[in-house]
Amino acid sequence: MLFSGVIFNSRADDVFPFNYDYSVFREESSNVFVEFYYAFDPHQLTFLKTGAGFEASGRIELQIVRKSDSKLITKDFKVPLVLTDTSGTNRDVKLTGQINMIFESGVYDMKLKASDFNDPKRVSESEETMNLAAYPSDRVSISSIQLSTGIVKSSDVNSIFYKNTLEVTPNPAALFGNNISRVHYYAEIYGINKKELGEKYSVFVNIEDNLGKEMKGSGKSFDVKTDTKVEFGSIDIGELPSNKYTLLIKILDSKEKEITRVTKFFYVYNSNVTVPQKDLTDFEQEYLLSEYPGLKEEQVQDEFEKVIYLMSDIQKDQYKSLKSTDARKMYMYKFWKGLEKVLTKKEYLARIEFGNKNFKSDFREGWKSDRGRVYAIYGKYDEIERFPYEGSTRAYEIWTYNVVQGGITFIFIDMSAGYGDYILVHSTAQNEIRDDQWQEKLSIK
Repeated sequence: MLFSGVIFNSRADDVFPFNYDYSVFREESSNVFVEFYYAFDPHQLTFLKTGAGFEASGRIELQIVRKSDSKLITKDFKVPLVLTDTSGTNRDVKLTGQINMIFESGVYDMKLKASDFNDPKRVSESEETMNLAAYPSDRVSISSIQLSTGIVKSSDVNSIFYKNTLEVTPNPAALFGNNISRVHYYAEIYGINKKELGEKYSVFVNIEDNLGKEMKGSGKSFDVKTDTKVEFGSIDIGELPSNKYTLLIKILDSKEKEITRVTKFFYVYNSNVTVPQKDLTDFEQEYLLSEYPGLKEEQVQDEFEKVIYLMSDIQKDQYKSLKSTDARKMYMYKFWKGLEKVLTKKEYLARIEFGNKNFKSDFREGWKSDRGRVYAIYGKYDEIERFPYEGSTRAYEIWTYNVVQGGITFIFIDMSAGYGDYILVHSTAQNEIRDDQWQEKLSIK
């Protein structure tokens, strides 16, 4: 380690590593309790000489907006670290912390900015949509899974990591292996009841690889006595090869029927564990180089929901039957590869975005409307005729495609009395609604 002047610097300048994660737990009424976890790497912070030794600080700026009413929540704080000596292993421990917040149920857009307080140009920024739904009171549910580097019994209620007689140290990086040979986990089970479960229930905790194969796991059976339960423990991953894995917690009723499950991704890096190398096919190589391995579960699900206009019922059922997010990612990648000569993912999602911006009404999102569906499937019309409300006649539109199927038309009528919810009433396209008497629907009675 080198020290020059008053600024201590021993990190690469092209990146500012910062890790965050969050877990959602039940709170009173329709609210939820959210724990945000964060970790700065002291090796990547700028230390300044002080009277007590050396001091570095991370800064976190958190901005959260509720989509329904644009309610804004902001947090801005400094995370200090003081060391008497910056040499040796003194800086090897992550600067880890936790922020607790209560939210009303709803969908929120989160923007998080982390920076080196002493070198503000070094920044890490993230954006994420959080769907914070209240936990049901009348059926079994499970909180988020919190990944931890260690869980111990504790009576220190003042610790930021304390909950339910435990001190749960978060692992926001979700990275295990080498010096962290066990994955510690914490979750809460709510709404335990005999009507749904019977006299007994089982809790299974498994680790699966990226193909959905079970690698480790165990189950325990419990009598139905209380309506809540804390589920925590650890699994040895010292022998697992380096890869991405899924931790899964599921609940089975007394007849061994699965009631609910939650999952959490984590990563293992075991430098001393080797596995035989398998030659990847060109398709697998392309997949690994695509955006899909890095997508989050909710992003894959959102994409699936938006391609329902293009999928057959069989394809939808195949997707829904897949047990792991990695399998769903691979399915969506294969789906678009099969379509790319006819329609690319980029072009299709651009159509969805156009529909959202131009066909939204008070009743539904733009892409979910009839005009949004037609635009997503057939693309931009060649001609459009718009007819506004006139006296006792409803507003309507006529779309014409000159090339598709040799020339087709779509007719949409605003049946919502001026609120812009246009309904498809007639088309000459194959497998679309046809009503040669559609003009009768124009009259406002």
